[in-house]
Amino acid sequence: MGLPSLFKLPAHKSFNFKTRHYDAVKEEFEERVERAKRDAGITGAINEEGIYVQNIKGQMRRQKKRNVGFDRNANKSNFRIVIIASALGAIAYYFLYM
Repeated sequence: MGLPSLFKLPAHKSFNFKTRHYDAVKEEFEERVERAKRDAGITGAINEEGIYVQNIKGQMRRQKKRNVGFDRNANKSNFRIVIIASALGAIAYYFLYM
């Protein structure tokens, strides 16, 4: 426990540096794979083993479910805005005309 002072001492600063490792062979391999994909016209997802996997099955159903939830949240937000605006309008009317 220290005595109170008039001047605040600066806090100790820590050094946070993440080390990096450069692997030229891996980078060259990834570049060749990307070039081959671009030449073949392949675009899409790659699994953990680095193999291209088409993920078409069920995409339309998932997208439809995502859009429904988004619209529901947007409607809730719009409803809140209308309620808040009407409450503020009622308060303004009360103060201006009463």
